[in-house]
Amino acid sequence: MLGDGRPLPAHDAFYAELTTRNTPLITPEEQERLRTATILVAGCGSIGGAAVEPLIRLGCENLILAEPDGYDIANMNRQAVRLQDVGRNKAVVIAERMKEINPYATCEVHDHGITAENVEDVTSRADLILDGVDVTTKPPLRHKVHLHRHAREKRKVVVSGYDIAGVQMLLVYDYRDPSTELLDGKVKLDEVEKLEPFEFLARVIPFTVIPIEIIPELERQVRGEGGGFPQLVYTANLFGVLAVRATIDILAGRPVRKRVVIDADAALRPRSQKPGIEYRRLRSLLRLNKQAKALRKGAGSAPDLVH
Repeated sequence: MLGDGRPLPAHDAFYAELTTRNTPLITPEEQERLRTATILVAGCGSIGGAAVEPLIRLGCENLILAEPDGYDIANMNRQAVRLQDVGRNKAVVIAERMKEINPYATCEVHDHGITAENVEDVTSRADLILDGVDVTTKPPLRHKVHLHRHAREKRKVVVSGYDIAGVQMLLVYDYRDPSTELLDGKVKLDEVEKLEPFEFLARVIPFTVIPIEIIPELERQVRGEGGGFPQLVYTANLFGVLAVRATIDILAGRPVRKRVVIDADAALRPRSQKPGIEYRRLRSLLRLNKQAKALRKGAGSAPDLVH
């Protein structure tokens, strides 16, 4: 039943009306491919969660949602969580909400996240994988690496996202190409058990994309004074924008860039400020790298941030 009392249209009629405004920007062939494809969203927090609703609204009807964590109040600054959702599993909540948008869509929930028990099954059935698995602690980081390992074995495409202050970096790992290394060669399988989250991020995120706004926090992290990284809603939502467009292109067989970086803060700055900020950013990064090297000599733990 619709909100105005009318009965819900039959599936095909509902879908046609839901997607009518996509035409002609999305072709009938692209729309059908999106409708029938199975998309695995691994991690339904600020990154993966930002892609689910636009996928459903665009016409995706087959999602696999994997997320082990529940919402807390601190998630509300950037995730689509309501007070009544706090304490509940993120994937379960998202699946319920998506049914309120398209009741015919299927959202299969794995409320233990990506695990050793389900990773082979869910990667096998996915036509495309959106990787939003958390990397702030070691257990999910291991699951992220093994997700990529299985995706590579099964020749799947993985789209990953990383938000850094106002920067959203989208990485596309096209494992359909046998020459594509695991995580583009940044991480080896035999390193997974000992790899720390900060070291992983230092390898995956090029220093050239690190914005000036996050450098004070990185300095605290290097000194061992970390806590959780700050995250912003507009940066997280950028992953949804980029990942959904990438999904359309990849399913249609079109090539996409391996790395896309959007700095929302920098995009809004007057041109006159950019040279000075870039100079300060590079100086700060060099200082940060010296601090990391000095700590590594003393403790053997801080990563080299400049590669």
